[in-house]
Amino acid sequence: MPSNYEDRRQSPRLDANLEARLEFSVLLREAETSAGGVQHLRAVAGHTVNISEAGLAVMLYAQNIDEQYLLGTEGSMAIELDLPNGLSIEIQATPVRYEKRDEGYLIGARISEMSGRDRGLFKEYLSELAPG
Repeated sequence: MPSNYEDRRQSPRLDANLEARLEFSVLLREAETSAGGVQHLRAVAGHTVNISEAGLAVMLYAQNIDEQYLLGTEGSMAIELDLPNGLSIEIQATPVRYEKRDEGYLIGARISEMSGRDRGLFKEYLSELAPG
């Protein structure tokens, strides 16, 4: 059991400040169409606060975000992280908590999906950050 019993994280958090572009996907139903709908993407800039193999915290530079984006469904956030080596990876994540701050929104999210290539690059980057 961790020394702080309230810390229920499955993976240790590592401090990281990466540029991040976050897109929110929302399915909007049109009254005229019976099938499907329209997918709406809203891009918001931000940076990571901490990251782990299982999740991340991102600070978004936005003053007003509709709560429906912050309480999304499984894999509802597409986060593109620019790694220091010049490569980008895409993470599908699910918001688990958020907090309004002066500089924007702090969002904690669980990683729900990543391609094999992106997972490999992400793990490599985490190993470079880990002490030891």
